[in-house]
Amino acid sequence: MEDEVKLFMIFDILGDTIRTGPTLWHIKRERLEDVKNHILDLLLIARILEKHLPSFLDQKKIFDYIICHDLPEAITGDITKFEGISDEERDRVTKIAIDYLCERFNGVMDLRGILDAYEGKVDIEAKVVNMIDKVHSSTTFLKYVSEQEVDMNDHILPTLRNHPFVVEKYNEGYDLGDIFYMFHIRSVNISDEECLRYGISKEDAESITSAIKSFAQEFYEQKLSKRLLISKDELPKEALKYNRKYN
Repeated sequence: MEDEVKLFMIFDILGDTIRTGPTLWHIKRERLEDVKNHILDLLLIARILEKHLPSFLDQKKIFDYIICHDLPEAITGDITKFEGISDEERDRVTKIAIDYLCERFNGVMDLRGILDAYEGKVDIEAKVVNMIDKVHSSTTFLKYVSEQEVDMNDHILPTLRNHPFVVEKYNEGYDLGDIFYMFHIRSVNISDEECLRYGISKEDAESITSAIKSFAQEFYEQKLSKRLLISKDELPKEALKYNRKYN
């Protein structure tokens, strides 16, 4: 069980690996999301949506993709191109991390098969996880913006602040949460070519994208109507008596 424990501890590093996006946007919060939080959120979204998705989807594949898709970041950290690191350099160090993980822990999990399949979007399950991943990038910022206004001109990296989509939507009066939602919801789409590749019908594709979009849209609607955050008054008072957050 030595390798099993070591792989568990590699995953544990993700709990100390803060996702880069919120730091680049200077989100002021006591605790920012780490990669482990991100993985758990994706697992929860996939589980919540399971009854709304076609039954032919392989849930084990979906969970494997979610659990492993960001595992190399335990070694590389969460690298974004907006930091000035080239795609080539990011790919280089990521490959080194993946090779290490696959060679070291191939007896525990088929990490090579899982990661290669996910990156190549070789099946519909990989595509589903990719779309959920995009949606989660928006829900995180919808939550942060619901908690407090984010100053989009406060020492933000120019490559982020001057992105054409950001500039356009900011000038139209949208905040950071709106912009992330509008940007990422566009990725929830299965093309005709992908339907052929995955061997699914347009109806199946519409069923999948509709479920994911509905979740994202409801999240966004609750942000707009200021109903997103859970208040103390919504929870059973007696059960809160030992909760340090509320006392």
